[in-house]
Amino acid sequence: MAKDPVTPFRAPHKTKEARLAKMRERFEQAHPLPADDKRYPASPKALLVAIVIGVLMIWLVSALAT
Repeated sequence: MAKDPVTPFRAPHKTKEARLAKMRERFEQAHPLPADDKRYPASPKALLVAIVIGVLMIWLVSALAT
């Protein structure tokens, strides 16, 4: 057996950072963030319909509970 202690190879910090940057870039290319869809903006009419449906559901549940 050798008497000299064996030290594990450790990559320099710059090498680690470069490898992480490449992995991050590949991940971002594979999973792009969805673009905001400007063709269909939120409609005040849709919000009003959702509120009306919610109120009607609450009224129905309270009417059935009595």
